[in-house]
Amino acid sequence: MQQILDVWGEGRITDTSTKPAVVTGFTHAYNLNKIGQHISNGPHTGRPIPHLLPVTEYDNPVFPVDSRSVPHITLMGAPITTGTAKEMCRVLSLPGTIYLYDPNDFDRRTFEAVASEHRITLHGRFKPSELQPPFNEISLQAVYVYMSPRVPLDKPQLNA
Repeated sequence: MQQILDVWGEGRITDTSTKPAVVTGFTHAYNLNKIGQHISNGPHTGRPIPHLLPVTEYDNPVFPVDSRSVPHITLMGAPITTGTAKEMCRVLSLPGTIYLYDPNDFDRRTFEAVASEHRITLHGRFKPSELQPPFNEISLQAVYVYMSPRVPLDKPQLNA
């Protein structure tokens, strides 16, 4: 099982009220969300979020996760503030991958401005079905995949 941090995640939601059904979230991910937030849609609306890692705010959250400790981070169709992008980049391992499902242009640009400072680069835009499991199980339209460098930056040489 892969370690996944789903930012603003609420767990696996399969909404069969639409045709075709909409599938979001993951069964075995850690779901980072605001304290008090419950599942907002689908058949389990109102229930507690499974595997919740709580934060106190949306704009400048502090993830309760060690730096460079998460190999896979996802965010699905939710707003991305500069503070959220900074925390995503802080906790992403080297190497690591960030998957942004259906971000709007403003949120994607906000994320990319922060990611570039951390040498996290766009790998490509894909249909979820083109990805490996479990990332291919999401039924949203597109996913932007970003990757961190394989090794940390070299320390600069200081002249004595």
